[in-house]
Amino acid sequence: MMLTRLQFVDLCILCGCDYTKNIGNIGPTKAYQLIQKYGSIERVLKKIELDNENPNKKRKYEVPDFFPYE
Repeated sequence: MMLTRLQFVDLCILCGCDYTKNIGNIGPTKAYQLIQKYGSIERVLKKIELDNENPNKKRKYEVPDFFPYE
């Protein structure tokens, strides 16, 4: 799947950059898969947030408290 320019930027942010901390357990391959599936970093973070709120699910990804992805 080809990524748009904005999706590529979102992918780079999910992989970690100079401006944000990494999200635990997300590397380049997983970041690419998540952008392919959800289309944007906002949707990926919303999905992670919903999964982390569910007490029946194990926390797979840890988003830093301060994650300025905009």
